Amino acid sequence: MKKGTKISENVAKNAGVSFFELANALLINLPQRSQEIVKKRFGLLDGNSQTLEKIGSDYGITRERVRQIVVDAIKKISKYSDMDIFRAAEEKIIFAISQRNGIISEEKLIEDLGFDHPGEANSVMFFAVCSNKIIEIEEKGSLRKSRALSKDIVIRVADVADVAKTVLKESGSPMTDNEIAKKIIDKKSELSKEEVLNFLSILSDISKNKFGKWGFSNWMEINPKGTRERIYLVMKEHKKPLHFTKIAKVIDDLGISKRKSHPQTVHNELIKDERFVLIGRGIYALREWGYSPGAVKDVLEDILRKSGQHMSKEEIMTEIMKFRKVKKTTVMINLNNNIKFVKHGNKYALKA
Repeated sequence: MKKGTKISENVAKNAGVSFFELANALLINLPQRSQEIVKKRFGLLDGNSQTLEKIGSDYGITRERVRQIVVDAIKKISKYSDMDIFRAAEEKIIFAISQRNGIISEEKLIEDLGFDHPGEANSVMFFAVCSNKIIEIEEKGSLRKSRALSKDIVIRVADVADVAKTVLKESGSPMTDNEIAKKIIDKKSELSKEEVLNFLSILSDISKNKFGKWGFSNWMEINPKGTRERIYLVMKEHKKPLHFTKIAKVIDDLGISKRKSHPQTVHNELIKDERFVLIGRGIYALREWGYSPGAVKDVLEDILRKSGQHMSKEEIMTEIMKFRKVKKTTVMINLNNNIKFVKHGNKYALKA
């Protein structure tokens, strides 16, 4: 055993050692240039993975030669699979995959292991590549780039994908975990809810939005592209009128947009889009909920016209509060408009 290998074994005995430290301890067994190239390729230096072209340029060699050096290095590292240091990392990854029914996307793997530092995340991928027990599933068709414990699992994922697409087309709208799992299990009873949801997370053309609902990735309700679409999604999910500052806060809190939402920008978009109706001071509702645009006097006219009879101020207040969030004094000021309305005793009607 090489001196470097002995050092690696000693590092493995250190409880709580990180994947990053384990990877670097194993790489000691490689020639200096190979170490550097592998670290650059996997992002084990500064967290940034470099291309074959960039690395080749640094060392004055071809991209193909860089690829060969990386492949040879992986083969050499794989030979240390019986070492405690290698097994310690490999077993953690395998356990994480097994907890996801034998297959997991690379993004979810890093998330489940609890790493947010690029060096740690890249080190996990390094060990996954070097392992002979962990299978790499290339990003292809409907699949995200993933890691699996057997190739057979991909067939099961594909079956779930076909059923899920049919279910979503029939639904036409986003579905909760329970809703989509039940529909899929109705068609494939051998599956569990856990399997269904884990397999769905491997797919690229089906995604889950920030409100926990599944749909096709190109649906606006799943991946809203612009500010107006994000506003619509927030209001649709809340199912009630919201102040524009609240809408901006929800967008930021849920991470629906990669950039911070400015309340004034949200307000400007609400004003421009006919799907949204101003019903109070800064408060908006969806037109599809039955709200119509217009000033308070316009709403009062509509209420009295539809009523066809005189109404008390209490009756009018009850009705207008279904469509506008306004103060009683604002309503009374508008009712005192003797050009539009007439008062008979304690009741009001449209002026003939």
